[in-house]
Amino acid sequence: MTRVKKLKLELDEVTEFPILGISTGLGDHRFAWLLNKHMNLRFHKSFECFAIPNKNKEIKSYEYYIHENEEDQSKYLLVKNKQNASVLFSQSEKLDFFLIMREDYINEPEDLIMKLRKINGVIAVFPFSSSDFEFSEYLND
Repeated sequence: MTRVKKLKLELDEVTEFPILGISTGLGDHRFAWLLNKHMNLRFHKSFECFAIPNKNKEIKSYEYYIHENEEDQSKYLLVKNKQNASVLFSQSEKLDFFLIMREDYINEPEDLIMKLRKINGVIAVFPFSSSDFEFSEYLND
């Protein structure tokens, strides 16, 4: 019997995706509700958490809200920047939320920025790319 050789395929290509940093005084539940109301989304709190190591290599968990729509092939994650006495992205600790656009084949980030800025309670919105964040590798699923 001949032995079958196994090959391991490793992909180094990382898919970049847009991330919007949002400054607001609103709480996470209220903000998710406003996004649902004004932007016709369906955010709900996920039962899972992100497990991301911090600078001290301690694993920190971050809760998030998720919107998935198979019709328009969109998947957004809404993560509060400051949770459990830690900051997800310390270089932008003044931002309160990150809207992570994991998949979106219809909306352009610029259109979403304009819609977000019209929501009462949103102070500012800033565009980023996943390559700007050290935690983005933990968001690939």
